[in-house]
Amino acid sequence: MEFRNHPIIEGLRINEDGTEIYYNKDLLRPFENDKKRENPTLKVNFLSKAHSVTKLVCEAWNGMSEHSAQRASKINLTAGNHYSNLEWKEGATNGVGNFKQKIKNSEIDNILELMETNKKSVNAIAGVYGVNTSTIYRIKERYGKKN
Repeated sequence: MEFRNHPIIEGLRINEDGTEIYYNKDLLRPFENDKKRENPTLKVNFLSKAHSVTKLVCEAWNGMSEHSAQRASKINLTAGNHYSNLEWKEGATNGVGNFKQKIKNSEIDNILELMETNKKSVNAIAGVYGVNTSTIYRIKERYGKKN
């Protein structure tokens, strides 16, 4: 079977159906993610992250996606990860779609100030910006003052 180098990740070699993936000459062992699904996603671990075999094969054999909103997808769900069965599609894998960022970086300082001065509750701030309260808590955790 033929191999190709990944166009971005140096040292990553992938065969045409993703059954053999080498990173720096080490064979990576695929594992099934989300096993409850009818067709679980195959992934491999390297660089401290799990990577989709479908995406890696598609990138190496069909080229990189045109933009970040595209995902690697199987044409025939039961036909495997051969590059001839893969294509780039628009949208998220869960069918919900890609979400536009609701809070701009320029608004973060204002949100932090509202929280620090107790002018508004987290629920009220989330309501103003149309986001979940967990988003506001994450902003506080990432950008808030460290005591």
